[in-house]
Amino acid sequence: MADATVIAARRYSDQHPGYRLAYAGEAAIPVSLLTLDVLVQQRKKLPVVDEFVLRLADHGIHKIDNMAAFLGVDTPTISDAVAHQLSEETVEYRPDTLGGRNVRLTYGGRRAVEEMSTVTPQRTEYQQAFDRLLWRPIPHTRADLITRADTEAQGMLVLPSARTAEVTAGEVTPRQLNRLLDQAQQDTSRSEAEVLSVEAITRQPRLFLPAVLLVYASETADDLRFNLVVDDTLSEAHDTGLHQAGGLGRTHITIETGRTDLDLPARLIEQRATYDIVRDLQRRAEQPPATTGDPHPATAADGAADRERAAARAELDNLTVRSVPFFEHRELLTRALDTSRTRFVLAAPYLRDAVVNGDLLAKLEIMLRRPGLTARIAYGLGHDLKHTDATALDRLRKLAGRHPRLTLVHLAEPHPNILIFDDTVVHSDFDWLSFRDQPTHTYRPDEGTLVRDTNHVDQQHQRYAELIDHAKPVTRT
Repeated sequence: MADATVIAARRYSDQHPGYRLAYAGEAAIPVSLLTLDVLVQQRKKLPVVDEFVLRLADHGIHKIDNMAAFLGVDTPTISDAVAHQLSEETVEYRPDTLGGRNVRLTYGGRRAVEEMSTVTPQRTEYQQAFDRLLWRPIPHTRADLITRADTEAQGMLVLPSARTAEVTAGEVTPRQLNRLLDQAQQDTSRSEAEVLSVEAITRQPRLFLPAVLLVYASETADDLRFNLVVDDTLSEAHDTGLHQAGGLGRTHITIETGRTDLDLPARLIEQRATYDIVRDLQRRAEQPPATTGDPHPATAADGAADRERAAARAELDNLTVRSVPFFEHRELLTRALDTSRTRFVLAAPYLRDAVVNGDLLAKLEIMLRRPGLTARIAYGLGHDLKHTDATALDRLRKLAGRHPRLTLVHLAEPHPNILIFDDTVVHSDFDWLSFRDQPTHTYRPDEGTLVRDTNHVDQQHQRYAELIDHAKPVTRT
């Protein structure tokens, strides 16, 4: 859960001043994995003039002036090429009987000419990822891509294609492929190759490139903006591509206005640190160290920056009542699972397979092994059960069957969503167990409230514990 989506949501939550992050979800960019029938040849490693110097010397033209005249270039250009090949030990510059000098091939030079003569184009198959939103080849391999089954299992939002048609050979140019080959060959030791032509596309199965879609809403949720994060970086090209493909309208995502009322005692509302205060502290706590280029790490400025970050973290941790920005909810759920020692309560309307997955179950399993901990999970809360996935429910039912200290119940009456762990309670409309693959595709810029007031946390825990303990447990059938 400390995944690419959480990282992107935190990093880019303030990307649009005056707008709040209302949605951060796993997205899937449609990709065709092309198998291309291409004509390629090994790239010649010599500059053109150097190559002709060797070829002319091999054909009996040994004078620099004659080489220049034959090629139609100036003498200094040929002299530079000869000097370069002297350093490569492919030629010698020998005196002749008339007091001049001749360019003669060495053994290495003759081998170089032979190799150049044997370089011929070859037909081969070549695999290339083609981004269907950008409608162009991209520098990704099969290992970077996932299947449609993967997108469904992870509750990913599949983005539209720029076109519905298959890719044609004319839409994949040698220039595009060679540019990608150049990028790849900077990081590998593969032999250099050059694509001369694309003859045909023999296969093009549809796959997907994982991405993150961020949607921002104005205060009244009547104006939306979005960004796509690809390879952990904002991608303006994909933003433009999605705009041209129909924008957010093609995603069927609806953003509603978030709740503004706080169902808290007046004394806690008065103590509540606002969103702006919390975000300021979070930014200060996360401020990266300055890169001054100083080889000595322990400078006075570094020490001051470390103290500032530590002070901001301490001030944030000491807040009794504070705002919870939208992006922080998933982090808090992870923290609750990782750190709870005495009590854990979670109430949410829906159970979805994409959230109640192997990762969540593994964390629950580890948490339930801690001595002295009791856990309760409630779902439904007055919402239609048709939006709860049977597989997700069965996974939790089996977990409860193995661990008597976990109580799983369905609450038919409406109750607020809540997360309680140890001395902390989080009040929020955030859908804790269906934030991926939300069945209604309706989202809000959920701003929660975190409370560490002992009396309030105890009261909330007692309230939900009584509700859950008096309900009929959902056990394994």
